[in-house]
This record gives sequence, structure tokens and C-alpha cells, in this order.
Amino acid sequence: MPKKEKLEIEVEVPAKKIHVEHVFCHKGHQLCDPSKKIHGFPAIKLKMRYHGKDGVLFIDPVYGSFDNIEEGVRPPKGGVVELFCPVCGESLKAAGETCQLCSSPMFVCYLPKGGIIEGCSKKGCYYHKVKIVDAEKQVSRLFENDTLQSYL
Repeated sequence: MPKKEKLEIEVEVPAKKIHVEHVFCHKGHQLCDPSKKIHGFPAIKLKMRYHGKDGVLFIDPVYGSFDNIEEGVRPPKGGVVELFCPVCGESLKAAGETCQLCSSPMFVCYLPKGGIIEGCSKKGCYYHKVKIVDAEKQVSRLFENDTLQSYL
């Protein structure tokens, strides 16, 4: 029987063409907050900690746009924040992952159907990416019924 190879498919998503509608912490808590909108879409609400002070970070749900809103604490440009689920308090730090641009810790949020979003935790660094984890299954679905939009 032939050995299956694992394929990694990389798709470049143009900035500001799609938006995240559903995103979760590792425990499954919904992070999109319909009470706070950015560009007309529910923002991604995260608890933020900077130098022992807590606040809230509302992340722009439009992929490639960075009109985030900070409440309670305002880190300076270059400040590295810790991010947590606002429901359960679980850390969103991506274990063992660092930013390819600045080497700061990355955070991770989970999409429906197995995908993830990773982003840099340094204010002013805009490195981020979307991964569709089970690429073979997800790509086949894209060409059947679903669209890329339905994965976000």
C-alpha cells in the first residue's frame, strides 16, 4: 500500500476581502461580540494584560485590517501583550510559536471546521495568518458546496 503524503497548501488571501464571523477559544467559547462592531461586523473580543494591568482588546474581524479597539489599558507601540478568553480566562498564547517578523509570542484562535487564526502579540506588528488545518478535506469542500467565507 502506498504511503500517503501530507500536503500543505498555501493560499494568499487578499487583505480586506473576507471577515471572521465565528472564532473560539480552545475550550469553545465564542469570541465574536455582536455588541461591539468594527466595519459593521462583530469584533473579536479578547481579555488583554500588559504589565499586570487588564483591559479588553477588540480585534478587527476583517482579515488584513487592523482597526482594533483597546479599552482599559493602552500598550505602547512595540509592547507585547498577553491575550486570554474573556469567558474562561484561558491563555490564547500559541505554545511554541513565535512571530516570523519580530520573534514575539503568537496568539491563536480557532475557526469552525478545523481552522485557526494566529497573530503576533506585539502592538504594531501586523503578522498574522489563517490556517485551514485539514487542507485536503477543506479544499475538497471548497470546490463542492462551501466557499472560503463559510470557513471564517
